[in-house]
Amino acid sequence: MSEHFQYLKEGLIADLVNQVMADYNLDLEKALDIVYSSDVFQKLSDPATALYKEGPAYIYSYLKEELEKGKINSN
Repeated sequence: MSEHFQYLKEGLIADLVNQVMADYNLDLEKALDIVYSSDVFQKLSDPATALYKEGPAYIYSYLKEELEKGKINSN
């Protein structure tokens, strides 16, 4: 895993955690648990998906969908 990929991934994770905390009124520990246990995190952790190249709002839309519907829409 390259340093560049790791740096981008960590920044995006921080953005996702902050957004989850704000939208769902959760503490840091619960928000971290949600993000790190999500399918979105798994996809973000795989450089082959290139998800790390997308903006945080775009990635968060998938996380929010996963949280609200229990899955990510692949369409």
